[in-house]
Order: sequence, then C-alpha cells, then structure tokens
Amino acid sequence: MKQSADFSNYKLEDFIDDARFISWITLPDEALDSFWQEVQQDFPQTKPVINEARNLILSIRIERESMNLEEQQSLWEVIEVKAGLRQKKQGKRVSLWFRAAAAVFLVGMISILSLFYYTKYQKQQISTVYGQVKTFALPDGTIVTLNANSKLRYPENWDKTKMREVWIEGEAFFKVNHLHRSGIIKAEERFIVHAQKLNIEVLGTSFNVNNRRGLVKVALLTGKVRLDVKGNRDSEINLQPGELGEYQENMALLVKTKAYVKAYASWKNGELHFDNTPLNKVLILIEDNYGYKAVLKDPALGNKRLSGTFSFSTEDALFKAIAVSLGISIQKDENNHQLIIK
Repeated sequence: MKQSADFSNYKLEDFIDDARFISWITLPDEALDSFWQEVQQDFPQTKPVINEARNLILSIRIERESMNLEEQQSLWEVIEVKAGLRQKKQGKRVSLWFRAAAAVFLVGMISILSLFYYTKYQKQQISTVYGQVKTFALPDGTIVTLNANSKLRYPENWDKTKMREVWIEGEAFFKVNHLHRSGIIKAEERFIVHAQKLNIEVLGTSFNVNNRRGLVKVALLTGKVRLDVKGNRDSEINLQPGELGEYQENMALLVKTKAYVKAYASWKNGELHFDNTPLNKVLILIEDNYGYKAVLKDPALGNKRLSGTFSFSTEDALFKAIAVSLGISIQKDENNHQLIIK
C-alpha cells in the first residue's frame, strides 16, 4: 500500500478521521503497518501526533454488534462512500471480514466523537460534606463560599470569551467579579447561576442562593440581579438590594419580597439568624447542613419558636445553644445519625 497524501499538516482530528488509520489501530495487517511506518519515516513530525491518536483510540472500548449479512452489506456501502474505500476495479469486492470490521470502525468513530464532546463540555465540580464550609475563587476571580452538603459545577474549559455559567445544588454565597465597565454588555461580561430551572443573571454583585428541597431562594445584598425561569419568557423579575426572590419548582412560581437579606447569608460568617422561626424549620436547616434526622418525642415541640443570632464553631455548640434557648433537650444518636429532642 503506497502512500501519496501529504501528511505534513495532519492534526489529531485528521488521523482519527482517517479510515486507514483506524483500521491500522483496530485491525492491523502487514500492508497497513508498512503504509503507516512509511508515513512516519517520510513525515517524522507526525510521530507524536500518531502516538496520541493511537492512545486515544485504544482507550475507547469499541463493542461489536451482531449484524446479519444484509445489514453488513448496507453498512459497508455507506462506509465505502464516507471513507473513500469503494473499490474502482470492476468485479473486485472487499472481503466480508473487512466489512464486519467496518461496523467496528463506525461504532469506534461514534465513541471517539462522544469522547471529544464529553472532554470539551465536561464540568468541574466542587462539593462539601455535612458540616463543611469551603471558600474558593472561580477562574474569573469570582469568590464563592459553598455551604455544607452543597455542589457547584462550572465548565472545565473556562472560556474567557463566552458567558460565565455555574450550576448550584445546595447553598452558596457569590461575590461576582465585575467585568462590565461601560457601553454594551459583552457576552463574556455576563454571569449566570443556574439553580433548577431558575436562571440568576448578574454583572457585579453579592448574593446568596439556597437551592434545596425544590425551593430556590435568592437573597440580594448588593448590586442587581435578574431572575427568570427557563422556558418562560414572562417570568423575568429584577431584584434590588434587600429583596428576596423565591422559586417554587412544583408550582413554577417566581415571586419577590422585601427581606432582611443579611440573615440569609449569615452562615458564611459562622452565624445563623432566626426571627420567630418554628423549631420544625430550624431542624430542616440542621438536616440539610449536618445530615441529622430529628426525632421529636413530643410533636408539639416543633411549634416552639426561635429568635436571635447564634454564633457557632461546631455543630455541638449550635445544638446546645438552641436547646438552652428553647428549654429543651437535644441529644445526638451517632449510630443512627439522629437528634433526639424532648
């Protein structure tokens, strides 16, 4: 098999798109091996690219699928056209084993394309466990404080020329890096937080997002944000500092109210603020952040109300402060990860 093509400018994607190269890697024979050895001798600059392409193809698991003769014939006709392998000499036909190999090649190419798509669009994830708070910077300089039992995802390949997007599950406080200075807002100056179907778009601001149990709460401390529900153009609302936006997933409802927004972000400073809050709601917060299920010996205890700001350094300190304030007993059952309240 003589080579006549110019491989001097071949890139990775060119090799994995070459039917002869795929055949050499997956089903090598003497002719193919001689051909590609000659390519590397004539174009030595291709050696590292060929090695990279070989490793990429071999890292992908290509599964063979059972096909009858008619299916193999139809598939091969398509592949002959796509890969330029149709024989020009009259009466000469490609052997059946090579046609079957073409099916493997086709599945392999699909797998390779899937791998490239995954690599390009995969997301980086930062998460916290129960009782853990983590502060970090995004590639654009935005500072995020992630509350306990939460996840934040953002593109692995952060593109400085495109809109900035992140996805939150749980709770986080954002201090967004302000890129817009004047004139028309450019794509790369936009920053959007996705929480369920709610999109939170900001320029430069600080706000808290709580996305738990089908309810998203956005508390704006400074700046300005715009909220909208995916697929609903009429849902858009703007928040000003001191306003709270709430989105209820099962009702597809988006509303805003005035609120003491600092209370919603106090957790990042090791504090929790309650304002006549029923114990039942306090226990939901504890379950979300620490993982403890509450067991009320008397259901009426859930109606007790808690007010004040509680500073805490550990979960034990928080539980003790709540117990003293309400005149109740809170005991931890470590084996079952429960709080026994009486």
